[in-house]
Amino acid sequence: MVFTPLHYPQAYLLYRFSKGFSYPGLLIGSFLPDLEIPVLFLLGYQYPYTRLVLHSFLGALAFSWILGLALLPLYKVLIHRILGIKPLINTVKYLVSVTVGALLHVLVDGFHHIYNPLLWPLTSSNIDVLVFTSQPIAHIVMHIIFLVLTILSLAMILVETKVWGIKDLLTKILYDPCLLDSAR
Repeated sequence: MVFTPLHYPQAYLLYRFSKGFSYPGLLIGSFLPDLEIPVLFLLGYQYPYTRLVLHSFLGALAFSWILGLALLPLYKVLIHRILGIKPLINTVKYLVSVTVGALLHVLVDGFHHIYNPLLWPLTSSNIDVLVFTSQPIAHIVMHIIFLVLTILSLAMILVETKVWGIKDLLTKILYDPCLLDSAR
């Protein structure tokens, strides 16, 4: 998998350059499928078979919004405690965004994994039609691409917006990249 934090730019860039999404939803959704990996590992699944339900298009579509809804109160408490902000989140927009973020995660992971159950529950067989080159090279290339995108995303936050301190920076990374801007 692309190292979980490297899925950040898919949330940031989609929010930054589109209208109508909830940034917290995209952020949580972009990390959500990787929650199944430790669970499957504890259930006895071994690498590379630690991807199943949430790493499939149907699974992400069916379950991401439920998990996103369950995680919303925790997210709100953390944002309130860490940043002192009482988050205002449109629940419908948030749930749609969680689902979009999770589906994008599955798509990104589909480009380089050894095992891709993209069509689970129809089949748990490997679907690697998206993998663009040999597995090890694809894995390295995807990590480099997403590391660069992560650095560029954080640079955009620092350069294009008014960040006055660590709290402002964390607010933009964790809650809303455009909160302190006049743009939104």
